Amino acid sequence: MHDTAVLSPSANVKGSETYRRSVLRDRLWRATLWFCGFIGFLLPVSIIGYLVVEGIHCVSWRFLVDYPKGTPLGTQGGIWPAVEGSLALASIGLLVAFPLALGGGLYLAEYGRSQRFNKIVRFLVECLAAVPSIIYGLFGYAFLVVFLKFGISLIAGGLVLALIMFPILLIATQESLRSVDDAYREMGLSLGVTRFYLVRRVLLRKAWRGIVAGIVLAVGHAVGSAAPVLFTASIYFSKGGLGLDRPVMTLPTHLYNLVSEAISFDQAFGTALVLIAGLLLFNASAMLLRRLGGGSPQ
Repeated sequence: MHDTAVLSPSANVKGSETYRRSVLRDRLWRATLWFCGFIGFLLPVSIIGYLVVEGIHCVSWRFLVDYPKGTPLGTQGGIWPAVEGSLALASIGLLVAFPLALGGGLYLAEYGRSQRFNKIVRFLVECLAAVPSIIYGLFGYAFLVVFLKFGISLIAGGLVLALIMFPILLIATQESLRSVDDAYREMGLSLGVTRFYLVRRVLLRKAWRGIVAGIVLAVGHAVGSAAPVLFTASIYFSKGGLGLDRPVMTLPTHLYNLVSEAISFDQAFGTALVLIAGLLLFNASAMLLRRLGGGSPQ
């Protein structure tokens, strides 16, 4: 009894020290996570804030709806042809890529029976998603502009952006469908409904939020790509107006020209601010659409 009484305080002290170390490690880990989260929040806010401070004085309604002017060209005027061209290229790319990616994602997630084939296709699609955008631009120039003789045009640039969007959209579609609980599939098939009906009325409605997130990611990535457009669709100056066989201005290429030629950093900051604001607006609209369209399947 005496020995036990002597050893107990030491054991309690040792246990107390272990507990304190554990609490200290937990607090350090929590502080590290908070610091990383704060940095992750601070970086985009700082970038956007800097663009607002430097470029807000250039942004006005006239800046948005006018075309570039001045000597050298771009020191005055606006960016409407670049806005118009960016929207047109992104629209064409999405119209071409989304149906193909949706069909491919549906096949891999719901109809493909060979796991080996599915893994090979998924590997190749992931490789496409990792290809630098300038490689897409070189391919678009060699195949679309030169071989198919589309020339430097809106249709050539739109098809190249479709190639950039396609792997992102396909992966998002496949993963969104895979995330749907298998109970929906089992219940639907047990009721005797066709797989097409199950996909159309149940699975796509449950996976729609993830698919919309993929659309936002793909469009944002494509709109911000300057290299593919420089090779396939870009022109230095335009007064506006669209045609599938005509080149266009875009926001990234216009921004590149303003900075690389040291034409006007004020105009460059204003253009960058409009580009970022457009992407934020698109993301916010997509989030709202996801929230409104998140009802249960009928």
